[in-house]
Amino acid sequence: MPYTETAAELLIALPPTPTAARQARRALHEKRLPEDLAHTVDLLTTELIANAIRHGGLREQDKIVLAARFVSDFIRVEIYDPGPGFDPALRHEVKGFGLRMVDKLASRWGVERDNGCRVWFEVDRRRRRFDRG
Repeated sequence: MPYTETAAELLIALPPTPTAARQARRALHEKRLPEDLAHTVDLLTTELIANAIRHGGLREQDKIVLAARFVSDFIRVEIYDPGPGFDPALRHEVKGFGLRMVDKLASRWGVERDNGCRVWFEVDRRRRRFDRG
């Protein structure tokens, strides 16, 4: 990450409702998400928030926390919920396509299950340049 670029950071708590994904996308764009990464980041963020709502067993008073940090060539997004989490190896055994999309489109991603579930992904334009040779 170049030292001359200012990183944008975002930390928000979202309700476990269908409006959460839209609120997350709006907040990311207000922080000036790089335009060419916006579609991928929007899609993956929406899928992970939907998974938290659908599978997290969340109560009305629970919150989904979105944390993001980005500069022009790199973004990391984390979605946390207080639910039990899941085994990421099962992504090929379930009906939905959300985690398969994360697996395909993110440069890296992972799941941490400790006092809830944190799913994170990175989109790194620099890595794509090197991977293509």
